[in-house]
Amino acid sequence: MNLYILRHAIAADKAEWKGSDSDRPLTKVGIKKMRKAAKGMRRLGLKIDWILTSPYRRAYDTAMIAAKELKLKDKLKISKSLAVDGDPKTLVRRLALGFLSRESVLLVGHEPYLSQLIGVLIWGLSPRPQDTGGSHSSIELDKGGLAKLSADSLTYDKCATLEWLLTSKILKKLI
Repeated sequence: MNLYILRHAIAADKAEWKGSDSDRPLTKVGIKKMRKAAKGMRRLGLKIDWILTSPYRRAYDTAMIAAKELKLKDKLKISKSLAVDGDPKTLVRRLALGFLSRESVLLVGHEPYLSQLIGVLIWGLSPRPQDTGGSHSSIELDKGGLAKLSADSLTYDKCATLEWLLTSKILKKLI
């Protein structure tokens, strides 16, 4: 299985946003940059079968931009397990049971959740209780950044290989 892991694009500033955090939208700049990054993803020739996204607006909108560019709008599903407070063990279990080992899935979500998930899957590093602002895996996705992991089978432990990690800046240069 190939897992592509995409962090949401630039969103409205948390300190300035008056509504619920789950409703925080992408900025105009974030949308513009993500459209370019999605074109870079298409240019890479990624073969993606499914897109799973956090239900948070900024992640969902990022996933929709990627889905439109990759012509996968009908393959987009919301997963509560990818929310900021989602359960990564549930996510991995769902991926292991619900998708074939030959399928490629794009996961769209948030930091530090995504970098912690990558740390668990490639090094077996479970997040420490004090890691609330980041991961001790030394990997952090920038907004609009994309990672590719491959695994023969998924477990919530060391089971995957990090194939590559691209910043949004690199993705935009591919177009």
